[in-house]
Amino acid sequence: MAVEDKRPRLASPVMRSAAWIVLTILVAACGARQPMEIHKVALLAPFEGPYRELGYNALYALRLAISETDLDNVQLLPIDDGGDFSKAKSRIRALNLDSAVVAIIALGEAATHPSTQRSNDKAMIIVGNWGHNRADEDSLYATGRERAEAGARDDLLIAGQMISGDGARQEVFTSNGSPADAEFWARYVGGQDIPGPNWLATLTYDLARLVILSIADGSDLSDAALDGHNGKIRFLAGFWQDAPIHRYQFQGRDLVPLSA
Repeated sequence: MAVEDKRPRLASPVMRSAAWIVLTILVAACGARQPMEIHKVALLAPFEGPYRELGYNALYALRLAISETDLDNVQLLPIDDGGDFSKAKSRIRALNLDSAVVAIIALGEAATHPSTQRSNDKAMIIVGNWGHNRADEDSLYATGRERAEAGARDDLLIAGQMISGDGARQEVFTSNGSPADAEFWARYVGGQDIPGPNWLATLTYDLARLVILSIADGSDLSDAALDGHNGKIRFLAGFWQDAPIHRYQFQGRDLVPLSA
């Protein structure tokens, strides 16, 4: 006598089809997650040559900003231009080929040169006054329009005097960067054996936070706004709206902020 098959059977092709669909969904849900989309923030600055301290100071400021974010998919990409104009242009063309790069923070005479700006097709924030004006629609200049159009170059002069160590010169310099307070200084150094933050460090940090905020919100960088160490940062027609100006003077080799 045949043994009766006690296994349950699906009653119809329709039920079998439904069961297959449910099984497919469950398997997909339990499968490997898609890799997280990486967003790179590039820093184009001199890391070699006489102005290398500018690059490293900005690098530490960006590292601090990224380390303090809750986003795990933001990476810092430091790129050396060596203070060379042709190298800066070639570096920025290479950055344009990396689709993961969402913004470039540029600092120094070569990285912010008009020819470098015009070689770029990504959002680029210019930090400091190096004698140049905004030269491309992708550029966001962290200074006021009048200051940029006048060819302000105080940050270049400050950097030059720091290198020369000429403490006899007593000019008063102006910059959009504000001095670091003790709390920022401690976070910036963080127990590392590195020089303290220079006069552009808090501004570079704030601009990095602005980029991170635009990534988190999925907004255009030109529309982002931030209240930071340097007050309200937002761009209007490519320039920092109501950008503050700070006065400095050298006392020996030390750059000292002056009261208003």
